[in-house]
Amino acid sequence: MTAPVIKVITDSVCDVPVDVAARLDITVVPAVVNIGQESYLDDGIQITREEFYRRLPTLRELPTTSACPLGVTQELMAAKAAEADHLILITTPAHLSGIYNTFHVAAEAVAPGRYTLIDSGQITMGMGFLVIAAAEAAAAGADVAAIRAILDQMQPRIHVFGALNTLENLRKSGRIGWAMAITSQLLQIKPLIEVTQGKVTPLARIRTFKRATERLRQLALDLAPLERLAVLHTGNPEGAEALRDSLAAVFPPAQTPVVHVNPALGTHVAARGLGIALVTQSQAN
Repeated sequence: MTAPVIKVITDSVCDVPVDVAARLDITVVPAVVNIGQESYLDDGIQITREEFYRRLPTLRELPTTSACPLGVTQELMAAKAAEADHLILITTPAHLSGIYNTFHVAAEAVAPGRYTLIDSGQITMGMGFLVIAAAEAAAAGADVAAIRAILDQMQPRIHVFGALNTLENLRKSGRIGWAMAITSQLLQIKPLIEVTQGKVTPLARIRTFKRATERLRQLALDLAPLERLAVLHTGNPEGAEALRDSLAAVFPPAQTPVVHVNPALGTHVAARGLGIALVTQSQAN
């Protein structure tokens, strides 16, 4: 019996590296970045992430993001629907973005009855690891039920942590209070956060950024052994490379992508931050 042809489609908040998306035939629908009166597709062409983080500290008002236009989403989705028996659609959490709804409307128009829409419950590579796992399973011939089982088993093992240089952007966006942000600024505290289900949870307040990144390393050590690991940064490639090297005892650097975080998250956590996304090993391994 021939295995069904299943294609995976996601949005750019997942941060799946371009080369990985190409190798696994993952379609990435770009979100829209709104800076002032200008709107750009987060596709690496209309605006690169390097340019975004170069501009971010100079902006008076924080950028916003929105779902890709429905027509563009439908066009990208239709191209894959034409060559697939079924589509697996994995999106940014529905409570954070209109992307989930846009994907639903587009899928109903181009592939009714031939798609599975999944709210990832995650962001950046926390979501990206789900996308990659789905595409790997599809390439290996897994059916829809098997892919769903893989993702359901992986979701609770995903963790995303970040070390920030400032809380100012989180204050501006309403994610934390004014008093906490000002106190952290006055005391030069570098916050360590966890992002779960799109919600920011403070883990610690540390006096230096160096110590904050050391805590990231310790968190990875504490959660080892790991199945997957990525190093994240918001316009801080040098720091990200150093962090990846420091994690060599936890996970092979050659298998640890260094990922430039998408604007939807980066606008809130500010430039020059570092983070990690990881998947702990299943107890069955």
